[in-house]
Amino acid sequence: MLGLFNSILIRCSIFAIILSSTSHAQIDDIGIWSGITLQTKITRQLEVSLTEQLRLKNDATRINLFLSDIGLDYEISKKLKVGFHYRYIKSNQENYFSNRHRFYGDLAWKEKVKFFSITLRERVQEQYSDYYSSETGKIPVWELRSKLTVKLDLDKKYSPYLSGEIFYLLDNESNEYGLTQYRYETGINYDINRIHSFNPFLIWQISHSSKFNELIYGIMYTFSY
Repeated sequence: MLGLFNSILIRCSIFAIILSSTSHAQIDDIGIWSGITLQTKITRQLEVSLTEQLRLKNDATRINLFLSDIGLDYEISKKLKVGFHYRYIKSNQENYFSNRHRFYGDLAWKEKVKFFSITLRERVQEQYSDYYSSETGKIPVWELRSKLTVKLDLDKKYSPYLSGEIFYLLDNESNEYGLTQYRYETGINYDINRIHSFNPFLIWQISHSSKFNELIYGIMYTFSY
């Protein structure tokens, strides 16, 4: 298992180097994301999940945020899936932790093309920050997130993938809108068995306005029952 994980990290690092040379970008920060997800099926089509995650920033020396995410996902068909989630976030603002409440809905369409599965996921999210302590806390920020994932699907325990995601601001307290962020990801879903699975990954995150580039190493553990 350790050898596999090291191999994945090497491949992810190579991918990051290629991506950085392509975009002529400089790494401004390195982060680490880690977390655990508990999920169970209520029916054959309906699933409930709970995720806890910790994210580090400043070359992985400081806490960026904690988050708790709970949601329901419903499989309408083998190709179409919808989800509704609530996420509570405590975000480090240097001298205090900001409390954020996010509500989002997902719509995902999956196609199988030979040995690959291609998934397009559209997410609309609404977020409130410091609802009771900020003058603008009751004004939501609306955002659209479009993500395309290509996964090698060989019916094996492991499934490598690549994905790209764009963040589009729809509205905020200043009535602003437009592209805000890009996110590229590579990783592997590794199923130990039907209950335990791991997802080591690497993310290249780019801010559209400030051109701030962040390289993120991460791993998630999922317990299914």
